[in-house]
Amino acid sequence: MELQRCLFYLLLQLSFFLLMFAANLAAANGVAAGGWNEIPDVLNNTHIQDLGKFAVIGFNNLTGSELSFYAVFEAQAQIVAGLNFGLVIQALDSDLPKMYKAYVWEKPWEGFKNLTSFEPVLS
Repeated sequence: MELQRCLFYLLLQLSFFLLMFAANLAAANGVAAGGWNEIPDVLNNTHIQDLGKFAVIGFNNLTGSELSFYAVFEAQAQIVAGLNFGLVIQALDSDLPKMYKAYVWEKPWEGFKNLTSFEPVLS
């Protein structure tokens, strides 16, 4: 019984630590808890640009497409069980620039990233 109690408190402390880690990471990216928050200066934000590359590569792997990543031009973030990123990406499709909206779910403390959506932006 004592071992179960110790494990329960250890898991509770670990959960609290992970929640604080996610909140600190989000604050470093300028994200407040709750709704979607704009991320400033995305062209110079290497993490956001890397997420854009991840999204394009993931889309190519899923669909057999051959898009070439160019840049992320807009980004928003939302704190969830990790962070959701909404990205407006420009990629080249047969040398023609096209815009896409992608969503990437990330849990950085686990090294986890998942492409949840990738759609063309209608002009």
